[in-house]
Amino acid sequence: MELDLHDIHPDSIELALDKARQYRSLHEPEIAESICLDILHIEPENQKALVLYILALSDQLHHAGKKTQVQAIEQAIQKLQSRYQQHYYTGLLHERRARFMLTQSMARVFAYDYFIEALQFYQKAEKIRPEHNDEAILRWNSCIRTIEKEKLKPRPDNKDARLDMES
Repeated sequence: MELDLHDIHPDSIELALDKARQYRSLHEPEIAESICLDILHIEPENQKALVLYILALSDQLHHAGKKTQVQAIEQAIQKLQSRYQQHYYTGLLHERRARFMLTQSMARVFAYDYFIEALQFYQKAEKIRPEHNDEAILRWNSCIRTIEKEKLKPRPDNKDARLDMES
């Protein structure tokens, strides 16, 4: 038996997307990520698979928070065709990094910076959002409430120090 990956059939992509969504909702983002990679292997520009892939990877940030995972997310975001989605999912990445930092006692001080970066991207997304799509506003408000609840403040020192905390 050879341990090779098998390609899925192009006609099964919609079903595979449903499965990926299902595994995300079951808190199994690693399986959702794998399914998305199977889809992207045969349709590299599939926008639905890219979005699910970004979400599945960012679901795992609290496990790792590693640079390689962040880079994979950033690369996938660049493949999104919608400028709105690029801004929105970049904001989401920064927000999830901020929330990860809140769980790390020595890194909490960096959470504020990531929330501010998230807010900047949500603001850009809000300006070009599709009609009746307020998801960027909802995320904005959630970030503001978390900053207030956690009493987060800007750090007086250098912003580049936070990169070392994640490595």
